[in-house]
Amino acid sequence: MQILLATLIGTVLFIISGIHIYWLFGGRRGFSIAVPTKNHTGQPIFIPRPIGTAAVALLFLAAAVFIFMFADIIPVTGPASLPSFAGWALAIVFLARAIGEFRAVGFFKTIRNTPFARMDTYVYCPLCLVISFLTFWLMNTA
Repeated sequence: MQILLATLIGTVLFIISGIHIYWLFGGRRGFSIAVPTKNHTGQPIFIPRPIGTAAVALLFLAAAVFIFMFADIIPVTGPASLPSFAGWALAIVFLARAIGEFRAVGFFKTIRNTPFARMDTYVYCPLCLVISFLTFWLMNTA
């Protein structure tokens, strides 16, 4: 069960990393619904820079690697406690992302009438919640 959970979580994180790499190299499909916008103007709240997009892609990739390490799918590199620590941190970070910052992101956001907000409510937040809960579950199977 542990290998199945880790494979599922790690694969999803790997795919999300790939999407960010696609955007980094100029892909635009899905980009317009990936950035929060202001309610009344439709203007992005922030403009992702290439360095930020690359950092996010690397963080998702690292998260996938740590999950795979935790389940012994790939060998642990570095301190033996690193995959466990990273897994717990990942579960907490994804839970916090699902809750949000109460303005433009998360289940409790106030900006709700934009394409991003709808995707956030029906896709991104539930996915973050599932990743968080599955990661908490994975961390408790050890």
